[in-house]
Amino acid sequence: MPTPITSQPYGTLPDGRSASLFRLENSNGLRADITNYGGIIVALHIPDRNGILADITLGKDSLEGYLAGHPHFGPITGRVAGRISQAQFTVEGTTYPLAVNNGPNCLHGGLSGFDKILWDAEVIEQDGIQKLQLHTVDPDGSNGFPGTLACTVTYALLEDNSLELTYTASSDKTTPLNLTNHAYFNLGGQGSGDVFEHEVQILASSVATTDEDCTLIGRRDPVVAGFNDFRSPVALQSLDQLVPGNADIHYFLDKGRTTLPELAARVYDPVSGRVLETLTTEPGVQFYASMSLPADGSEVGKGGVSYLPCHAFCLETQDYADSVNFPEMGGAILRPGTQFKSKTLYRFSTR
Repeated sequence: MPTPITSQPYGTLPDGRSASLFRLENSNGLRADITNYGGIIVALHIPDRNGILADITLGKDSLEGYLAGHPHFGPITGRVAGRISQAQFTVEGTTYPLAVNNGPNCLHGGLSGFDKILWDAEVIEQDGIQKLQLHTVDPDGSNGFPGTLACTVTYALLEDNSLELTYTASSDKTTPLNLTNHAYFNLGGQGSGDVFEHEVQILASSVATTDEDCTLIGRRDPVVAGFNDFRSPVALQSLDQLVPGNADIHYFLDKGRTTLPELAARVYDPVSGRVLETLTTEPGVQFYASMSLPADGSEVGKGGVSYLPCHAFCLETQDYADSVNFPEMGGAILRPGTQFKSKTLYRFSTR
């Protein structure tokens, strides 16, 4: 029998509202802890090839740790995951300025994006299992974006050992929209060190070129063998260097946007035997090897562990973030009268 979702108090926000922590489990012993503050995946316990569970996501020990600030450990990311160039855009004749929070750009929805709000939460029954459903209504003008946006994100831990994330949204004005989750994975377990031995495969033949500020410039280029071509598995330690061009870059998936989730990427850790397959309906994935974590050890995570550069990787399923400025590159725009729907599966196994 599927295991019911349980919840417990997770702490209090500065304005006095209470956050909750929800535990999702399946009959195979996998479990995910998710809070309705930011929709953060707080922990994800997955067995290795010997059946030993480890938490494979980076994060903080408490709500206070997340409130103090963190480099986007595991939250819902929006309205627009990724960078909007020059922190502005024009839609239907109106120019909208946004917060500048990443070089000259607006990153991950601005200064108070979906990662920093308390979502309404309920447990629903769907497809014979319980799922955690989070909902918010983001007001017109929030972080500079037009339109009142109704958004729902649903999490489920399935019996095939997949963590399923389903997104829906609608808006009463045309607005950029690019939703994802920003989990940092280390298949050896959080705090186990770097991910250089991980073997990465991404089913994409082209990437989104950026300038030196990681600003998207509306250009698509073929992957380069020995550098950012991951169509066949590549051990990260075999690369000469990890730089934004191969370890913080948007990959255009060969299958594009799909109706049902299709395999986008696969990562294997030969030490633990854990395998992560990412399936999505989205047309792209941002691969990030956590290079911007501070080298001085000042980013302290769960259990007092210092997270250093390349101690994790992210596979952020999404569209081209700057579609609003380069519409020929993607379709990350939501118009009135339409509904945004997207699904991503993080499916775990061992070998």
